[in-house]
Amino acid sequence: MNLLAQRLVYPLNKAWRFHKGHASVVAPTAEWEEVTLPHSWNVKDGQESGKNRLDNNGHSLMQEEETVSVMDPTLKFGYYRGTGWYAHSINVPTAWKEKRVFVRFEAAGQVARVYVNGQMLGEHRGAFTAFCYELTPYIQPGKQNELRVEVDNMHRQDIPPLSGDFNVNGGLYRPAQLIVTDKICVSPLDYASPGVYITTNKLNTDKAVIEVRSLISNGIRAAMSNEPEVPDATVMIETLVKDITGKVVATARTPEQIAAGITKEVIQILDIEKPHLWNGRKDPYLYQVEVNVLRNETMVDQVIQSLGLRTFQIDAVSGFLLNGKPYPIYGVGRHQDFKDKAWALTEYENELDYAIIKEMGATAIRFAHYSQSQNMHDIADREGFLVWDEIPLVNEIRLDHGAKQNVCEMMKEMVKQLYNHPSVAWWGIYNEIENIYTPPSEDFLTELRDGIRDIDSTCRIVVGASDHGLRAHNQIPEATCFNNYPGWYHGNYPKEEGYTGELAQLDKWITDRVREIDMRIAISEYGAGGDYKQHTEGNPQKPNPAHGGPFQPEEWLAYVHEENWRVMQNNENLWGTFLWAMFDFASCMRNEGSVPSLNTKGIVSQDRKVKKDPYYLYKANWNPEPMVYITSRRSIKRTQPVTDIKVYSNCIEVTLKVNEKTIGKMRPDAVKVCLFKDVELKEGKNKIEVVGRTAQSGDWPSDTCEWILES
Repeated sequence: MNLLAQRLVYPLNKAWRFHKGHASVVAPTAEWEEVTLPHSWNVKDGQESGKNRLDNNGHSLMQEEETVSVMDPTLKFGYYRGTGWYAHSINVPTAWKEKRVFVRFEAAGQVARVYVNGQMLGEHRGAFTAFCYELTPYIQPGKQNELRVEVDNMHRQDIPPLSGDFNVNGGLYRPAQLIVTDKICVSPLDYASPGVYITTNKLNTDKAVIEVRSLISNGIRAAMSNEPEVPDATVMIETLVKDITGKVVATARTPEQIAAGITKEVIQILDIEKPHLWNGRKDPYLYQVEVNVLRNETMVDQVIQSLGLRTFQIDAVSGFLLNGKPYPIYGVGRHQDFKDKAWALTEYENELDYAIIKEMGATAIRFAHYSQSQNMHDIADREGFLVWDEIPLVNEIRLDHGAKQNVCEMMKEMVKQLYNHPSVAWWGIYNEIENIYTPPSEDFLTELRDGIRDIDSTCRIVVGASDHGLRAHNQIPEATCFNNYPGWYHGNYPKEEGYTGELAQLDKWITDRVREIDMRIAISEYGAGGDYKQHTEGNPQKPNPAHGGPFQPEEWLAYVHEENWRVMQNNENLWGTFLWAMFDFASCMRNEGSVPSLNTKGIVSQDRKVKKDPYYLYKANWNPEPMVYITSRRSIKRTQPVTDIKVYSNCIEVTLKVNEKTIGKMRPDAVKVCLFKDVELKEGKNKIEVVGRTAQSGDWPSDTCEWILES
């Protein structure tokens, strides 16, 4: 086997030159900054915006020169939304003269124009999907070749998101790569997808029938008119399915003739006997599908994709079904955001996020409000998380031809690029699109829904996230979900429906939405703001104002989640819940709590160092590992000598001690909360200790903290 003939993939992340601002395709780059991908130019200003530095009365705290700078349209949103240029020198070996060379960028925020040796290859619109171009006709083997990318994250009415409670950061913020192949290869040019699409046509305990569609491209150039005609290429497409041990469990071989300059779809049907299912967090079993392209029995290209055999369904009686069995959807919402990183996340940050989510016991993640990285999906496949990806139609929508065309392209890219990931269970087509006036969008949303179905006819479910009842567009998705924030925002319950409360009325609100949709729903967002540096003593009271206010105590955040979960847990009108949000994230439209430009609804801090109290509420409810946790532990300085002590635990019984004295024992309630009332503290330091009793003897879980009662 000639290994040199196979596909080679080179990371293209180091030694980039970057210039913030306008430049040209021939501008000298010697003075440009050297950067490594992933890279964003909004790392600092995106989380420390001057635009929203206001005092509690709404007056500007900016210096005069800062105020003037806001007149710059690139700073309209409080952080730089403009142009940046990237340049990279590629040494193209002479041996590549008989090869095909492609460049693939996993994302750029949000419009990218790609050039090689001064030749423009194309423009990609949209911040969250990959794009790929062929360099072959434009590179010069044996020489240095220059790749340049002009990127801009300027606000445009034809490129969503048009608005939203998050930043739209600029830069090449995901990895890039060179792909070098034989003249005949699996094409990477079909919307930057793998060029291989795996569909499960039949699945039961005895057999799985899968269809593998491979796009085989013949890049041999057609002959000039005065030269002999280039003959068709004869190739063999060999597809192997291997189990987790590497054993081949299914195979197919298909000979094909492919004319020069043509890409041909090759369809193969393979049977897998006694299939091992991909069963979510319980057993995320993955097969491996290898598609090999052979010329004269020599492999010239290979694409490998993971395969997870599973089915999804929403049932009126049993809720969400994975492989025909009820499966709990304990979901979280996640932005691709990290302190001092903006969107430029590496595998380290992604793995860390999954470790934190995994410890809590969640089973599903909503990648809001856009599709996230290849790496995030690979981890979800491996770890068994169910994933919700969505088109970035947030708050508002435009229906002119250019805007609709861009959204349709985003939809196709999302579905095709993520098609083979078993973790993807839901395709989202909108989020809260009537927060700002938009024209009636039902026809276009129907077009998007049907467009997804044209590409992906599998068991995945088309969903939408609405924050209003009684809207026509709520009838478009196959399963409509709802965002609701009782205990935080005003106006969750329309007056005409007779709602007068907030938390107390959530169950009725859910019932009314189910009656409207005529099927079970999911809660796609719920929660509250909470600053872990701000606290209250005694019974938590809703801060006034809450949303947008300077005081957002952690205790109210915890209380809201407790009471929401009390209604949602085991609710027969729901098939799933997705709390908002897993992590605090940058949002320059906000100035609340103690940190500007931060949405504090995360139950973990933006730097991932602090797990707020609600994190442990869900861990107690979702993770069976025995635990106890004392809430309000960061409220160290106390003024009330008599106070309540609240503990989260999934143990049979919890014992509380204060200053080595046993105060009492208690069984957790239905949502794993123990509330010890009217506990006396002494002046000075107080040691608070809890121990949980489990059914097994041995090391029982415990937790301690220290409070100081000030005189």
